[in-house]
Formats: sequence, C-alpha cells, structure tokens
Amino acid sequence: MCIGLILEGGGNRGAYTAGVLDVLCRNDIYIPVTYAVSAGACNAMSYLSKQIKRSYRIYTEYSFDKRYCSLRNLRKTGCLFGYDFIFGELAKELIPFDYEEFDRTTMKLFTCSTDVETGEAVFFDSKGLTQDMRPLIASCSLPVVSNIVEYKGRKLLDGGVASPIPIDKAISDGITRNIAVLTRDAGYVKKDKPDFPLIYLRHRYKSYPRLVEAMVNRPKVYNRQRELCYSEQNAGRAIIIQPSKPINIKRSCKDPEMLEEIYKLGVKDATERLPEINRFIAVND
Repeated sequence: MCIGLILEGGGNRGAYTAGVLDVLCRNDIYIPVTYAVSAGACNAMSYLSKQIKRSYRIYTEYSFDKRYCSLRNLRKTGCLFGYDFIFGELAKELIPFDYEEFDRTTMKLFTCSTDVETGEAVFFDSKGLTQDMRPLIASCSLPVVSNIVEYKGRKLLDGGVASPIPIDKAISDGITRNIAVLTRDAGYVKKDKPDFPLIYLRHRYKSYPRLVEAMVNRPKVYNRQRELCYSEQNAGRAIIIQPSKPINIKRSCKDPEMLEEIYKLGVKDATERLPEINRFIAVND
C-alpha cells in the first residue's frame, strides 16, 4: 500500500515545511508520492533531491534579496518573484540544486496549479520537470502579482486557489494513507472572503470568470480540505504535522531571524512526532 505526502503552500510560512522535511530526510524517511502546492512544491524539490537545509538556506539567505522577491520585479516583469533568478543563478550557482539526484529518484511529485479558464486544479507529475520548470512556476504564481503561465495548452496560476491542501486528490488516486504538512496551526480557520476585493478581481480577470469564482470559493475549499485532513487523521489514515503555535507572519515575510525560528519550529514539531510517523509508515511495509 502506497503512502502519500501532502504539502500545503503559504509563502514564507513554508520555512516550517522545510524544517519538517529536513527531519524526514535526516531519518531516511522518503515518502513515495508527494502532492504539493506553491511553496510546498518548492520545498518538495529539495526533499526529492535529498538536499538537507537547501530550502532553509533559500529562506534565510535569499528571501529578502530583491532578485528573489520585490516590487521592482513586479514593475519590470509583472511578477513579484524573479523566477529567472530563482531557477537560474540561485539554483545553478548560489545554492545548487542536485538535478541528477532529482531525475533519478523513484519518488514521484505532483505539483498543483489552477487552470484560469476552468477554475479547476490541474496536477503535473515531475517527469521532465528539471528541463521545464513551468509547472512549478505555475504552482507558485499568485494571482494579481504574477503572470499567467502557459503550459501544455493550459493557462495556469497558483495551485492554492483551487486546491490548497490536495489530500482529496491523493485519496482519489488511491493513496489512502497520507502525511499532511500544514503551515497553519490547529486553531486556524480561513475567513470567508477573497484575498482581494471582488470588484477588482472581476475587472482584473474579466476574461476568466471561473478563476474569479475559484478565488471567491477558496476559503471554503481550504477549510473543507483541512477538515478532511482531520477526519482522515481521526480514522487512522493520516498524520497531520502542523505548527504547534500560530505562525503570525505575512506570506512575504523577509525577516531571516523570524524565518529561522519558523524553520526550527518545523524541526521541533516533526522530531517530536517521529515515533508516531515511524509507526504509521511501518503499517505499510
């Protein structure tokens, strides 16, 4: 029986996920299939390439770099994030990504994006991802502050719009036992309102009404998927690893000391759950 790993996004709250994944790597816990969204998908890349602390270094050394994320990028390119830098100089020279290890791993990664024409979630597997990073870029491309990404005949944006915690996709694929890494604490409930005023969204995406509908419905989808995680955990079919205390930062937080503390929280929480994780995995052996 296969086991899945579910990785929520959340911008720089993903430093928490980086801590959790590093604990898994240090203990040789490599889950066969990962479903990941946005920042979760970026963290998954370092997990599948088995590069401990690579994501940590990106968060604490480069998240405040203007080439990485800045209004200057937004003015110049229409995108807040400098993907040419992130998947160019950063990945190839500054904090090298192990493309060879990623390509030869037997682990699978499914990145989630939102089709702006249908408003539905679309998943792409990791085969060939190192040759064309557009599925990963699409998964991270936040509406309003990112350009629409075209890939395989689709127009795509952030997967967190349509499926912020894709445990239901894993279950529908036949993976009935999952480890979900969330970036919000147990007491969090997403408020029932879109991230931007509805009148603005309708104007900005007037050609994509189903995307606007998906953005309006996102809080309901997010809360429903969280509840599914808890339901699966109560049934013994899932483990949820989430912050043991609230992470009160904006997704674009650039304070390296705060991001390090969030990373350490992920390490602490995952370490404390290791015995439970090992028991959960052993059932599948």
